[in-house]
Amino acid sequence: MIGVILILVCAGILFLYFFATAGSPVPSWLKDFNYAHRGLHSATAPENSIPAFERAVREGYAIELDVHRSRDGVLMVFHDDDLARMTGVRGRIEDMTLDELKALRLAGTEEGIPTFDEVLAVVNGETPLLIELKNTGRAGKLEISLYERLRTYGGRFAIQSFSPYSVRWYYKNAPEILRGQLSATFEEGAEAIPAWQRWGLRHLITNVMCRPNFINYEMNGVRQPVVKRLRKRGIPVFAWTVRSEEEQASVQSYVDSLVFEQFEPKGERRA
Repeated sequence: MIGVILILVCAGILFLYFFATAGSPVPSWLKDFNYAHRGLHSATAPENSIPAFERAVREGYAIELDVHRSRDGVLMVFHDDDLARMTGVRGRIEDMTLDELKALRLAGTEEGIPTFDEVLAVVNGETPLLIELKNTGRAGKLEISLYERLRTYGGRFAIQSFSPYSVRWYYKNAPEILRGQLSATFEEGAEAIPAWQRWGLRHLITNVMCRPNFINYEMNGVRQPVVKRLRKRGIPVFAWTVRSEEEQASVQSYVDSLVFEQFEPKGERRA
């Protein structure tokens, strides 16, 4: 009896592995651009800052950015879980108010942490947005707040997250919004994500619960069979984060778009 159960479990895993599917087809614009990672940033235009986003718009690139929710419920554009690397102040966005966050400065410049509303006003629909929800737990206030704001935004955008719970929330509650599953090989630096979830994400088993429209995979993992198979079936695959022409050349034939920084891609897809 135990042997039969094990066989069925293994068969189920193999089924998910080989037939994990994605959601509905995507509009062409999603693959028409490469995405400037945290904006087209530089020493004077820090990552996820208004100047970095203005520069991306000016150069015609789409934008990848990150969204947290402050303690008083304001959507803020910032990457890290902790503020220290970019502001010199320890703490989490989720534990601070808008006024407290607005007093901080990015990377020794005069630029502050922008609100999501401020970024939308700057972009104003001129280039697509790839919005990462910074959530490592269950879906909730962040997903709802972002959805409510995006409902009135007229530009092109898609959401993505490492959290399958966030992606699933959009699949169940807002299927009209393009959603992407972020993933990686998780060889190091992902200890905050439970081991079982890392395994499921690495092999994209979680697709069966959240049905992403596209996959955004760490560039070192885009040659994996499951990624290649999904792309062959018509599911767009992005590579993050590509930082040189050499890296671009190494992944270009395996992906549809790049999330890039520190250089501007050859043969770039932009407006």
